[in-house]
Amino acid sequence: MSTTNTMPVLDIVFKGLGVTAIQRGERGIAVLILKDSTEGDPKKYYKTIEDFGSEEQAKFTAENVLYVKDALEGIPLKLYVFKIGEEEKIEDKLVIIGGKIPRNCWIATNDDTFKTSLLTWVKAKVKNNKKRYKMLGFKLTGADDMHVTNFTNEKVTFSDKRGETTGDKAIPYLLGFLAGISINMSAIAFELAKFKSVVEPEELDTAIKNGEFVLFNDEGIVKVARAVNSLSTLGQDLTVEMTHINTVEKMDLIYCDIYTAWDKSYKGKYPNILDNQMLLISAINSYYKSLARDYILDPNFENISMIDIEAQRLANASKYGEDVVAEWSDEKVKEMTVSTQVLFQANIKISGIMEDFKFPIYM
Repeated sequence: MSTTNTMPVLDIVFKGLGVTAIQRGERGIAVLILKDSTEGDPKKYYKTIEDFGSEEQAKFTAENVLYVKDALEGIPLKLYVFKIGEEEKIEDKLVIIGGKIPRNCWIATNDDTFKTSLLTWVKAKVKNNKKRYKMLGFKLTGADDMHVTNFTNEKVTFSDKRGETTGDKAIPYLLGFLAGISINMSAIAFELAKFKSVVEPEELDTAIKNGEFVLFNDEGIVKVARAVNSLSTLGQDLTVEMTHINTVEKMDLIYCDIYTAWDKSYKGKYPNILDNQMLLISAINSYYKSLARDYILDPNFENISMIDIEAQRLANASKYGEDVVAEWSDEKVKEMTVSTQVLFQANIKISGIMEDFKFPIYM
């Protein structure tokens, strides 16, 4: 005998996700890929420096021990570390990595021989496999993507005994730092005491406009100049808001929440009729309200999902004819669901972070 539980289950899932969104967005997950042939497999992940004791450190070179500690210093929720030996190919390892890491995470390597393959892989996974990986890399070529952050300072000076080094050595720390930032804050809000100073690009504004993530010296304190990703080519469906790391973090949180709720609680479980579609829309809109209460979405905007009338009208045209469906009212179109397809659209406004300040004072 079948259960009596129906659509409210999904509503509970979405409400639960909405209520916990701010907690889940407090810190993200980081994935660090290192070149290391030392024997021994690392733990599945590290949550704190306590997890990375002498037994774990023995599985890495001395240099890589420092990199893992750097990444943990940024306080990500979890840190996954993968080693690739001298005789291994990163392309083979990425198959394993992709099966172990979560859908939404930061991922980086500071190895120059790995970064191009990692960049190609991340872009493909985001585009083709519904992943929401965010890559951090050093002086990447051909990035130009909202899910890729391109760090370009030529040199940094660490506050510890390492002193001045090339910029790629800062990648592990910046990985943990970016993953560890709350979803309602921007990277520019922090003083990076990890570094004593940095070598800045000649023109900070030009670098930022080109989609470069750079650090600068602000009266003796190292800070992030602007928390931007590498997206620089704007156009249809790619707006300036999407160049901001924080905006993409929120986009990815919402995407993964809706994808997960649909995949686990709804897909294949209910008849595709208008009543069930409206219940799903109601659940998603309740989720949006929860996000607005936490200022992930703008509470002063009507964040709402709805049936995509035009898409559904077009999808019905091949069966009933264009002339026929053109005469249907919007309500009739809603009723005429299309086989297994659920065709929704949404209007939402993601809250930005206060970064720019203009304040003319007239006297």
